[in-house]
Amino acid sequence: MQSQLPLSIILRILPLVFLILLSGCPIRSAPVRQSDHEPPRMNSTVPVSGQYYSVTRDDNLTKIARKYGTTVRFLAELNNIKPPYVIREGMKIFIPGSGLEKAGAGEQAAEQPVEDVNDTSKLSWPVKGEVVSEFGVRDGAQHNGIIIGAPDGTPVVAAADGRVGYVGSIAGYGKVILIEHPDHPDRLVTVYAHLKDTRTENGKRIKRSETIGAVGTSGRVNSPSLYFEVRSESKPRNPVFFLDRDNKALN
Repeated sequence: MQSQLPLSIILRILPLVFLILLSGCPIRSAPVRQSDHEPPRMNSTVPVSGQYYSVTRDDNLTKIARKYGTTVRFLAELNNIKPPYVIREGMKIFIPGSGLEKAGAGEQAAEQPVEDVNDTSKLSWPVKGEVVSEFGVRDGAQHNGIIIGAPDGTPVVAAADGRVGYVGSIAGYGKVILIEHPDHPDRLVTVYAHLKDTRTENGKRIKRSETIGAVGTSGRVNSPSLYFEVRSESKPRNPVFFLDRDNKALN
């Protein structure tokens, strides 16, 4: 018969075993996922530093992007340069960061065409209405989402298939829904805020264009509207560059 350790000895060695497990030398633990019911940290605006570049006659976005060591897509999103991505002499383009030119930016860049910066996997507009506040830099701050004005109670729909990651309230945003889209090439997360009510629940699988709530005035907002944000790898992206241009009622 196998002998058993006395209880007094077991109680003495348990703390040591616990410390060994915490040290993690031979053990790799899975990343901790934020609780679905815990409000995520959100900021509709963040301070940003940089400078404005004045477009010259021979400029295009590719040339400017290479000059400052960034990408065409990043500049287009940040400055709301929409299709057909035309820039004009004298136009001001915001360059974040130090604003220093990248060494080795040659004249060849000026001959490169402006690449197509629109995503091929389009999202549906969550609500029909006018964009009353755009994504981008204004007055020294980057606005991380867009605000779409619409009548109170207008149905809000999911922009794409996904899974509801959060339903609840967040200070300043009012009633909020976050949807994860793991099948999108950029593994997006979409945010819907200032809702009048929510019509879904945490963990639910959602289909594109399925109603998830209604436009309202919850949070810090003066009139009925929807705050809509798109994130990729936790970074805010310009929603307009992901939304279907043919499925909207906008300017």
